[in-house]
Amino acid sequence: MSTLNNETEEITELICELTRNCNIKEELFAASFNLSPTEVRMLKLFTFEDMLTIKEIKDKLQISSGRISHILQSLETKKLLVRISDDSDKRNTNVKLLPNASPFIKNLHQNYQDLHDNILKNVNTVEMDNIYQSLKILVDVFKSWVAEK
Repeated sequence: MSTLNNETEEITELICELTRNCNIKEELFAASFNLSPTEVRMLKLFTFEDMLTIKEIKDKLQISSGRISHILQSLETKKLLVRISDDSDKRNTNVKLLPNASPFIKNLHQNYQDLHDNILKNVNTVEMDNIYQSLKILVDVFKSWVAEK
């Protein structure tokens, strides 16, 4: 086996291990807020936005319309979001953050930041820069791959 194949295999295993650990982290974090990981991902979209269309949510989360409806129903029951018909185009539906949910979203965002600060607390400056640069490259590589599909 060539060196490139060995490196690719090792990178593949590292990506799989990182994904598994990120999934565990996301599950634990979401559970601490009595949410599912997908509900957290959706709510994080509202950190800097008060309203999004269902199409925008679908594009950002890359999940089916049926899954979005299920998650929205759950978050509406929890009184965090509401669906609003678009008066100018009845085919569109907007999703709006309810006013009482704003402090919750800020708390969620801050706790998410704190969690990552805690995870990375023992990483020195040089390692942090290497992680940052490597992740930027990895994200770009995956975005290019996805764009080709």
